[in-house]
Amino acid sequence: MQCSGHIGAFLTSTLLCTSAYSLGSQELRGHLQTLVAARQVHDLSSEEASRAYPVHLHAVVTYFDPDLNDLPDLFVHDSTGSIFVEFSEPPNLKLRPGDLVDVVGVSGPGDYAPVIDHPRVKLIAHSHLPEFAQRVSFSQLLSGSLDGQWVEIEGVVHAAHLTRSNVTIDLATAGGSLRATTVRELGVDYEAFVDSLIRLRGNAAPVFNWKEQMVGAQLIFPSLRNAKILEAAPHDPFAMTVVPFSQVIRFSPSEEIPHRVHVRGRVTLQWPGRKLCIQQGNDSLCLETAQTDRVREGSLVDAVGFPATSAYKETLENATFRPAVGANLAILARPVTADEALRGDYDGQLVQIQGQLVALEHLGGDLQLMLRSGGFLIPAVLPSNLAGAGTLPWKEGSILRLTGLCNSQAGTETWNLRNGEVQPGSIQVLLRSIEDVQIVELPSWWTPRHVLGILAVVGFGSLAAASWIVILRRRVDQQTMALRKSEERLRHLSQHDALTRLPNRILLNDRMDVALNRAERFHESVGLLMVDIDRFKETNDLYGHQAGDRLLCEVASRIKGSVRKTDTVARIGGDEFIVLLPDLHETEEAELIATKILAAVSSPIELGNVSVTTSVSIGVCTYPEGGTDSEALLQSADAAMYSAKASGRNAVQVTRPMNTLIH
Repeated sequence: MQCSGHIGAFLTSTLLCTSAYSLGSQELRGHLQTLVAARQVHDLSSEEASRAYPVHLHAVVTYFDPDLNDLPDLFVHDSTGSIFVEFSEPPNLKLRPGDLVDVVGVSGPGDYAPVIDHPRVKLIAHSHLPEFAQRVSFSQLLSGSLDGQWVEIEGVVHAAHLTRSNVTIDLATAGGSLRATTVRELGVDYEAFVDSLIRLRGNAAPVFNWKEQMVGAQLIFPSLRNAKILEAAPHDPFAMTVVPFSQVIRFSPSEEIPHRVHVRGRVTLQWPGRKLCIQQGNDSLCLETAQTDRVREGSLVDAVGFPATSAYKETLENATFRPAVGANLAILARPVTADEALRGDYDGQLVQIQGQLVALEHLGGDLQLMLRSGGFLIPAVLPSNLAGAGTLPWKEGSILRLTGLCNSQAGTETWNLRNGEVQPGSIQVLLRSIEDVQIVELPSWWTPRHVLGILAVVGFGSLAAASWIVILRRRVDQQTMALRKSEERLRHLSQHDALTRLPNRILLNDRMDVALNRAERFHESVGLLMVDIDRFKETNDLYGHQAGDRLLCEVASRIKGSVRKTDTVARIGGDEFIVLLPDLHETEEAELIATKILAAVSSPIELGNVSVTTSVSIGVCTYPEGGTDSEALLQSADAAMYSAKASGRNAVQVTRPMNTLIH
């Protein structure tokens, strides 16, 4: 038996297919030579699907993208479910969602779940999309059980990202955010959907890694024209009531999915295309925005965006802004000490802080100055495009006065978990331009090199002063040694973590640049591992911060003992480590070392009178597959590490290139 016929016989054919499917997949395969229902194909095991069972079904097109990588994407749906049709060569097809088609092919294992391989697709008639779709939640999509199925979900559109042929929207649901992709259509104003509450129908699709393990979910939908708008976005979001900064993120028992809010404040800092910080009385707020329109500092602006948290502080995502009516007022910077800034009272405020420059480097497209002030090491950040192209006038050892935005950052050692409270643990200064850095005092001319030159002249000038020269040389040698030791100690402090004595981010970036230059020159590979301790907060909470520090030191020691002497192990955060593996001959070596670290850390660790067992999640990427610069490699390793976390922790995930749409 096989399901066939045209529109007149479609209902009868579908009922026959459904009846045959109800026999059960094992019994069905014993009675039928051809699979005639989408669910029959989808429910095959990977081994069974690879046997290329014949497939023949009638179904409705729920998604068709003719331009993706020269091979179209096609989902079809019948009365039993949905299935993905995978083409191996470009077909001559002009389909649209809702078309009734005849599909003949064979079963295939697919990249994640079974598909229809080597298909021949014929249009029967123009029809309509399925009238029923299963209502699902975000957590159900993440379970993977709905792979490929025709589903319905509600959410608020946060953004629309347009390419030449596709549109991807960010959809915030009650359980979390996901991305949904469709074919771009002419005449559709996608920005008009932003902040609308919609009910969207489409095919659930997994996001999976190279091991065919699901690490996320997405939705592939036919068109935004088919979306049902439950609550339209405000016609003019800037006409909404202005919200105080203190109310941007607060408990609200009636609102499941937050909409955009409207805030107003005076500009304190702008990094065009990245960040805009505004001030409202004594409160401040930094927005994440792609808008590049320049606004003057001190000018009044209106901004709308979606409330979110970033680095334990409130922000607005996908924000847009425009000038508001009001006079420009200069915002004066307050002189503060490092100790005062660390208390958190000046977070988001313009401050002036003075200290000695100990390091200057380019980090991920930004210029970073490391300033030692009052016994603290304070980073100051300025985007390179705002620093200009000239030679920077600052030298290490200079006394500088910085004017910029005080940005407090949370530290795990300052958390009050019992009360749910996070306190500042460190600060950084966000600079607005190169003029925000003023030189107070240049390094002393009196250096060991200059002293020795003067002594040489004096020695040649007079034999009578020989005894005095000997005494003076000894003093100079002592001063030179003291200066060198002081400089070396200061440099070591600025480049190493105080707890584990491992290199910090500054030294890591320097070694990464060297490793990548060598790899490019000698055509070798570089590995980068992002190692994060699983459930480290629970250990801190249960046994105390001293035990947590001992755990960090022991894990650091075990990681270092698992790698080569030429490798670099760095601590870049509370419980995060980076392992740099230069001069790799094969990219697989990075994964082997990651597995070795995983085993080394899993052994019990003695913390005083107790023995604990911990684990780590490791993200692995390699140059050039995972990126060609430091920033890209770090982002790839970080994404892989979070995938390892999502897969259940105590795991290794390796980043490799993936298609934009994954089935």
